[in-house]
Amino acid sequence: MEELRSRIRNVTLKIIELYGERISLVKEISSAKRREGVPIRNEGIERSLWHDVRRKCREVNLDEWNCRRVFNFLISSSIRAQIPEDVGAGPHIEIFRRAKEMEKEGKRIYHLEVGEPPWSPPPESIDRMLEAINEGKIRYGTSSGTYRFKEAASEWVSKRDGIQLTPDLILPTPGSKYAIFSILSTFLHPGDRVGIMLPAWPAYRGMAAKLSLELVEISSPEEVDKLTGVDAFILCSPNNPDGKVWSDKELNELADTLRESNSILISDDAYAELSFVKRRAPSSIYENSLSVGTLSKAFGMTGFRIGYVYGPEEKINELAKFIGLTITNVPEFIQEAAAGALNAGDRWIDKVREELRSYLDYSMELLAGTPLEIGKVEGGLYLFPRVKIDGFDSIAFSNYLLKERGVAVAPGIGFGPYSDRIRITFASPYADPGLKLLKEALLE
Repeated sequence: MEELRSRIRNVTLKIIELYGERISLVKEISSAKRREGVPIRNEGIERSLWHDVRRKCREVNLDEWNCRRVFNFLISSSIRAQIPEDVGAGPHIEIFRRAKEMEKEGKRIYHLEVGEPPWSPPPESIDRMLEAINEGKIRYGTSSGTYRFKEAASEWVSKRDGIQLTPDLILPTPGSKYAIFSILSTFLHPGDRVGIMLPAWPAYRGMAAKLSLELVEISSPEEVDKLTGVDAFILCSPNNPDGKVWSDKELNELADTLRESNSILISDDAYAELSFVKRRAPSSIYENSLSVGTLSKAFGMTGFRIGYVYGPEEKINELAKFIGLTITNVPEFIQEAAAGALNAGDRWIDKVREELRSYLDYSMELLAGTPLEIGKVEGGLYLFPRVKIDGFDSIAFSNYLLKERGVAVAPGIGFGPYSDRIRITFASPYADPGLKLLKEALLE
């Protein structure tokens, strides 16, 4: 027996040695692929390799199940080795974490780094939530959601986006971030390609890395031809962080490109209600769309963690299975609160948009005369200015600003190659004192 164990040990160490050599070769190939703009996955190469592996398995009397298992492990590890690992939710989350620690120490912090709107939720949402709790809606629910929420959401989105949407095409989710992660998890596989436009919310990159997806990045709608062959594209309009709203022309050109491979369009509509210009719903132009909404921003319900997805029925049903598998369901009393807010939508959003505009106007006026180059803001909660200071570094400045002034802003480098920019939440309960302290720091 000891001799057999010794042989097993030697074989195991040899496997480790060969595996290390294989990963090194994979990384060399990955570098060459990046230089040439070649996708990570090549199904033809994989099929050819599987043919050879299968033949070798027969030669060494390895059964089909173990043969496939080893092959799948090698392919998945090859894909993972080609995906960047140093990706998380973004450096603004680290700034937020440190700011919260400083608050615990008794320091006054002005939060301009996260999208926390200054308005509270509509009173109707709180009233309806308390009613639901008193009615006993505190038990398990179905992953597909309550009819009351689905009806309220479908009516709201139909009016907002100018489409005909029925309740069965709505799925509640715990916020829009988890909705996007659910879509990527359900419909994409390791090595698939997902497109984003820079600057982009850091979570997109983090999700792609976690799921071993290859990112295809563009810098403007004029580059949509680079998206040919992607499996999905994430579109945020108005965009986080720069507030860009895609025009009808741009959306039509995007749709033409995505139709070539029937790619999924994931429309991140987190700021759909907060557009200052006419906004066209991407789902009204491109049929293979899954649109993600949230009540965190326009309705001020960040802590409720309630969002939704709408799209083709067969895809909604598949997503409902994923929700049921992972979180069971969104709490029914939270869905009831959201339904109350959505039913107050028209009156509420008019008021919020007016307040948002006043925040933007005030911020632009206050920051005039600083070394900030601010582009046109078409919607959303943020400014994403270029800081015109020689040698400016967004992370170093953000750390300094937090430590010395008690103001938290998001480093621009988290949104793409923008080390000379910062993201500022101009619509914030901390906007007035925070922006004044920021201005002082920029002018000192």
